[in-house]
Amino acid sequence: MPEQIIVEGRTARLTNGDGAACEADIGAWVRQINRFSVAGLTEEPIPDNVKWIVPCGSTEIFIVELKPELRRMLWLSKDSPAPYGPEATATERRLATPYVVLKIPFRRGRVVPRVEVFYRNEPLSRIDGPGGALYWSNLLNVSPNAHGCTAWFCTQYLATEAMSPGRAGALSAVVNHLWGGHFNRSSEFHEGQSAFGKAGLDGVDPRVTDVDRWEAESIQDPRFILSVPWRPADLDVRKLIELELCANNIAALVPGSAAELANPLMRAARPAAATEDPA
Repeated sequence: MPEQIIVEGRTARLTNGDGAACEADIGAWVRQINRFSVAGLTEEPIPDNVKWIVPCGSTEIFIVELKPELRRMLWLSKDSPAPYGPEATATERRLATPYVVLKIPFRRGRVVPRVEVFYRNEPLSRIDGPGGALYWSNLLNVSPNAHGCTAWFCTQYLATEAMSPGRAGALSAVVNHLWGGHFNRSSEFHEGQSAFGKAGLDGVDPRVTDVDRWEAESIQDPRFILSVPWRPADLDVRKLIELELCANNIAALVPGSAAELANPLMRAARPAAATEDPA
């Protein structure tokens, strides 16, 4: 008798008909299947600066890390006639940033408007613990605790960016949108606060809470930015990914029950072979 796998509740049982049998938790079984399945043969190469790609169905979560850099940013002018919008004016600033970590989620190949931006003084080395810990930025266009995110970055006008095909093109467009847009006070007026304002209220290093001083320190020594004691965001990369999965109604990292296995089975199903009526 050929082997049979009987799936019931949260247990899978293997039998070969001669009395020998074994059983396992479905979640552990699926993890073993994944472990010995070939992965990574994606149609597109992994884009630059990507640290993690977490796919599940039509959802993909990219964790991107940008290296420290002395950047040119268009920052809201002190004499701007408006705090944001088409009448607002900006002044080019030279501002240093530490390692910048972005969460960029996709659904069915399109960027989901739940991009988040964090800082670190060291490169990511783990998905969790200190090596994956995330910190608040000091950027005007990042909104703390807004739209279901911890450090939300608005991508409303992402479509205005030149975008090459594929995930790499979309990721580059998000990065260009972050640094190429005008840094203004839209977050204060629409979401109640920006990460720049939060840094000031939290008493972060005064070298990065006043834009004039931030620029002066950046020009003198861009590496100073890696000595700033940024405030912890109280989450790491793993937690950030898990929160995004939950936002997409993905509760389990692997199927753990017969019911959860049923959905992919039905998606892959073909018509069952006809069975003879024993009567």
